[in-house]
Amino acid sequence: MIRILPIIIMISLLLGCSSTSPPPKFYTLSSLVSPKTAEFFPSRSDTLVIGIGPVEIPDYLDKPQIVTRTATNELLISEFNLWGGSLKMDVTRVLIENISSFLGSEPVTIVTWRAHVSGSYRIPIYLFRLDATPDGTILLRAKWGIVAKDGITVESIRESSITKPVKGKEYNDTVNAMSDVLADLSKEIASAIKAVVSKAD
Repeated sequence: MIRILPIIIMISLLLGCSSTSPPPKFYTLSSLVSPKTAEFFPSRSDTLVIGIGPVEIPDYLDKPQIVTRTATNELLISEFNLWGGSLKMDVTRVLIENISSFLGSEPVTIVTWRAHVSGSYRIPIYLFRLDATPDGTILLRAKWGIVAKDGITVESIRESSITKPVKGKEYNDTVNAMSDVLADLSKEIASAIKAVVSKAD
């Protein structure tokens, strides 16, 4: 019996080592409308073109893993809950789709700033925070502005601070709340664009 015991222990250890890790889950942010129904309005002679970006995010968020806060200065990097692509590009996509939706009746074409359309306005955005906080909310803090057609003059600089509750304890609930705060930011930017359109008339 004494000789058998080490063999049993070794088999138990081997079985423990052979257990597989849970498969990773991949997430993407959602816009107010699905990509199939989002409209990117065709350019007309009286249409203003506005480029969204560049959109910058903090280095600690610019990772494949979803990052949340467990304390004021402590981060949790999940190894099994990942972004389906670049978070920075996903934020840019959602902003473009949302702002296009909010400005559906305006003579405005919303594009990525990389389109380099001559005579277009540009809205650079820096997200200081896009975090799930320990109290169960999403906090977005951003600074953004409107750069005039000359590419130099800054017509306005704005700051936004938006919070939304996370309605659940799963990572999918966190991602949904992140989409919600981006929708509110999109609405603020769309309102500023409407002011530019009125000024241009």
